[in-house]
Amino acid sequence: VLSIAACLALVSSCFVLPDAEYLGYIDFRTLAILFSLMTVMAGLRGQGVFDRLGRALLSHTRTTLQLTAVLVGLCFFSSMVITNDVSLLTFVVNSLDAAVRDKLLLPIVCMQTIAANLGSMLTPLGNPQNLYLYGKSGMDMGSFVLLMLPYSILSLALLALWAVGLCRRGAKISMAHSAAAASPNKALLSLYSILFVLCLLVVLRVLPYGIAFAAVLACVLLADRNTLCRVDYSLILTFVALFIFIGNLGRFAAFSGWL
Repeated sequence: VLSIAACLALVSSCFVLPDAEYLGYIDFRTLAILFSLMTVMAGLRGQGVFDRLGRALLSHTRTTLQLTAVLVGLCFFSSMVITNDVSLLTFVVNSLDAAVRDKLLLPIVCMQTIAANLGSMLTPLGNPQNLYLYGKSGMDMGSFVLLMLPYSILSLALLALWAVGLCRRGAKISMAHSAAAASPNKALLSLYSILFVLCLLVVLRVLPYGIAFAAVLACVLLADRNTLCRVDYSLILTFVALFIFIGNLGRFAAFSGWL
């Protein structure tokens, strides 16, 4: 996707040569918030916060239905806050006995992917598209959530029906849990929690986006710079390329008039 977006941006730049208007194409607020959120989530994930949550819930599962509900439900609900990408990278299928694994692995992983995308549509934090649309629309958080809520409820009901259909026999399972992760660094955990609150205040338009961006970048550089290596920069670059391509298309009078 990044390669295609970059090619489109380059080709369009041959027809609309780069100039000062290019800076107006790019939504820096969306990109700054996206970078800040991805960095904070990478830091929290590095501290094993989400991993420990997943293991704690899975330790109580005794049937295939319970296991499926937890794994798919974790992706659905967590994606509303920690983004769809992070939820998928974190809450993957744990070790099962061979028979259950052969039966459930593929359908659960597929449905986790669907659940993460369906759950993430409820909030501006859920995915980059929502973040961009939320900023452009000028809506407040409550209005945005209320607008998407009926679709999220319907999605959750359909996921529940699917889970019941897959696991209608409710067979017993045996879980082989991985070793517990090392305890998180409490100082870093507190730092990332504070930075997440800052990001949330920016999304709510309480603080300017530059404050959160500068705070996240400075704090992570000083306290946990390895986290910066785990940020998905390709996603940010994809958005930049698409902004340039769409901005150039808008300057073709014939095309924008036709559209």
